[in-house]
Formats: sequence, structure tokens, C-alpha cells
Amino acid sequence: METGISLYPGLGMDRETCRQRLQEAARLGISRLFLSFHLPEADPDAFRREVRPLLLEARKLGMKTVGDLVPGTDVPPELTHLRLDDGFSPEDIAALQKKHPDRVLVLNASAITAEMLEALQEAGTDLSRMEALHNFYPRPHTGLGEDYMKAQNALLHTFGLRVGAFVPSRSGRRGPVHAGLPTLEKTRHEPLELALNYLLLLHTDLIYMGDDGPDKNELDQLSHVGDVVNLTLLTERITPLHLEMAHHIYTCRKDLSEEVIRAADSRPQWKGITIPPFKKHPLTLGSVTLDNDLAGRYAGEVEICLTDLPADETVNRMGVIPYQELFLLPLIKGDVRFRLLPKPVGK
Repeated sequence: METGISLYPGLGMDRETCRQRLQEAARLGISRLFLSFHLPEADPDAFRREVRPLLLEARKLGMKTVGDLVPGTDVPPELTHLRLDDGFSPEDIAALQKKHPDRVLVLNASAITAEMLEALQEAGTDLSRMEALHNFYPRPHTGLGEDYMKAQNALLHTFGLRVGAFVPSRSGRRGPVHAGLPTLEKTRHEPLELALNYLLLLHTDLIYMGDDGPDKNELDQLSHVGDVVNLTLLTERITPLHLEMAHHIYTCRKDLSEEVIRAADSRPQWKGITIPPFKKHPLTLGSVTLDNDLAGRYAGEVEICLTDLPADETVNRMGVIPYQELFLLPLIKGDVRFRLLPKPVGK
């Protein structure tokens, strides 16, 4: 998973602060910088003064640079990725690819259609040298919904394109609206780790921080996003079994069950480990279970309940997924990999 930050020359952040933010991101392994070349709020003179030093610094740090362009924008030589906003025809895009064979062209993932992608192929563009990136949405209530984003990502993957999207910062939101810059509306006010898990489950390949003021903790979380969904396991007490559970990465079985998420590879991971029975407990939606030694050959089976189920003496209830993460569970399918990270209730 590649990640990126965003900076906005001409919006008041001084050059040295921009440079420091870029260096901190690069130090953490964040590999991309997103810039917009057509923000109406930006001071055009300040933008012209500040953008080239920023691009040069990014190149020195080995970062890819993604510029959001409209037709007629001069393309700086330091830009590695040209993100084409509205107004580019298939013929325009084919001509740009021919003119800039060393750049990656980036389509607007939020607005692209199957007809447009087919027209690009007919115009002679090489889609294997392209990516797609969703919009961000400054105004509250205007961000994309889950179903639409999932469909757009699936469409673009069908044509072989990687897809990027934005998450908002909670600590440093860009003006003039100061309401976050998310792609998905649901992530506007969610904790960053939850937003990152959500985009991962919607098959997003590249994640950018939309706002330009994330704190160090947010940058650190962004830099550590991978291909594993981290789920919180709320529990009254953390036992050695909970610590063992947290040690493993589980994979959802491809043959999906109606009532539970089943880990495909859990029983072999627990082989040789004694799993004493816990007190029987009703299994509610979001309960995380571990089959104990009374379950015989099923001992070590790890599941997450998708509905309420009866108590079972062969099943240990290890804890529950917190309410705010429950909406992620229906998205865990196929070969999705996940961790269960124990956290004491109230902590």
C-alpha cells in the first residue's frame, strides 16, 4: 500500500513548514505528495513562488509528485503523476500520454465511466501506464457513499488501474471550510485508523491524507497502513489466550458463512496450545469466539459473529468488536486478512 500527504502552496503555510512536513512524511516511508494546481482560494503569486521548491524537495527525497491539473495547466518537469480533473477528452489524454511518456496519467476515479475508459482505449492510450484517484469533498455531506465508491473501484480494477482515495485529518483541517477533505463522507468524522481500514476493505490501492495539517500520530498511522485490517477486540480482561490471538493474522474463508466470519487458517495456528473452556456466554453480534478443547478437532477455530447466536460450552467468547467498527464486518470477505487486537473495556 502506497501512501501520500497533501500540501497546498499559496494557502498561507510558509515554505519552511511545508518542507518540514514533507521531510517528516518521507522519513516515515510515505512516498507521495499531492498538490492542486487550480485551487480558487490559493494566492496565485505565492503558489508560483512556492510550488517549484516544494517539488524539488520532494524529488530530492525520492517521493512521487501528483499534480491535480485542468486543461491548459503548464506541466512542471518535476511532476511524476498528472492527475487529470474535468475537461480532458479521450483524445486530449492520448495526446498528453504521447507528449509525456515518462509521466503517469491519473484519471478522476470519482467521475470516470466504463464508456470513457473504452473511449480511452479506442483513442490509443495505454491504460497500463495510468492510475486513478478519487476526488476529496470539502463541503460536509457531499462525500461519496460506500456503494458508489465500491462500484467505481471495481470498474477501474476491471481495466487494470490502481485506485487512490483521500482520508481527512482530525487535527489539522485545511481551509476555507475546515471540515476535512475525505473521499468517503462516512470517514469525515471517524478516527483515522477506522477510515484507513474502511478504504482498505473497499479495495483502495493508494491512500492520501487530504488535509495539510496532520499531527505526528496521524502521519505515523498513515505510514503503517498495509493490507491487513486491524479490528479492536474489547474484553473484560486480557488473558494469555488473548495475547496469542493478537499474535496471529487471520484470513477470511472464501466460502462465506451467513452467520459468522470464519478464519481460514486459525486451527493450525492454535495446534498444540491448550484452550480451556470459559464460562458460557451468549454470543451477540460482533462477538469474537475461539473454540476451546471441548470442540475436538474444531479447537482453535476463530470466528466473528454476524448475528446473535446461543451460548455454547465449546466456544469461548473472547470479547466483542466495538459498535463503531461493526459496519466493517460485512465487508470482510474472500481473502481479506485481519488482526484482532485486544483492548480492555474502558481503556
